[in-house]
Amino acid sequence: MMTIKAAGMTDVGCVRKHNEDNLLVDPSLGLFVVADGLGGHAAGEVASQIVVERVGEFVAQTKEKDRTWPLEYDTTLSFDGNRLKVALLLSDQAIAEDIRKNPERETMGSTVVASLLNHRRVTLAHVGDSRAYLVSKEGIRQVTRDHSWVAEQVAHGILTPSEARVHPFRNVITQALGNGGDLEIEVQELELADSDRLLLCSDGLSGMVGDQQIWDIIQNANDLDHAVESLVTAARENGGEDNITAVLIGLANDNTASK
Repeated sequence: MMTIKAAGMTDVGCVRKHNEDNLLVDPSLGLFVVADGLGGHAAGEVASQIVVERVGEFVAQTKEKDRTWPLEYDTTLSFDGNRLKVALLLSDQAIAEDIRKNPERETMGSTVVASLLNHRRVTLAHVGDSRAYLVSKEGIRQVTRDHSWVAEQVAHGILTPSEARVHPFRNVITQALGNGGDLEIEVQELELADSDRLLLCSDGLSGMVGDQQIWDIIQNANDLDHAVESLVTAARENGGEDNITAVLIGLANDNTASK
């Protein structure tokens, strides 16, 4: 029988004074979340904490299908796709409500990448530039699309990926929870093979560590915990310009260790 193995870690980095990232690692629910708060000081931390709490609560409440659905059900998505989409919409509403009660937090928001693992099927939902990567023995592939200004320029052929990595506007995002605009929540599904690893991370990792180095670290690590620690260390060694968060997920037989 296959079981879910996972490890997660967050670190303030080398430059910021506060860690505005939050994460959720819950193998019992098959739920994993990385949220990168925006707004500075405590506000970003509040927003990302709201996200992980609301997503965790809603996914736990919807383990069974026979319940009242709080928002419109999207018939183009699977049940798990709707669980994540509605969870992010509820998070967006909760951040907006917190801002109404605390006007000094009016600039806060959060990016998010969340995954639900059901047997081998992974359902992903994201807003902003927090990423998901699929890591296999053959290579690494970014499976989410950044909602950012530089990503749009790359898509239109104006910037190359290497230029985007160092562009002064690389941290400008076009979508975030709590920003008051129309949300573009992207939902997708994929299959996880035995040797595959799913990496969720904030841009504090992806902005500091290139794809090849991420792949090398994960392939050479003794286990998931070692891999996550090594990823965070690499981001710090490469500058650690932002908060760093990584969650690594895989499958393993009950009687074998996960690597």
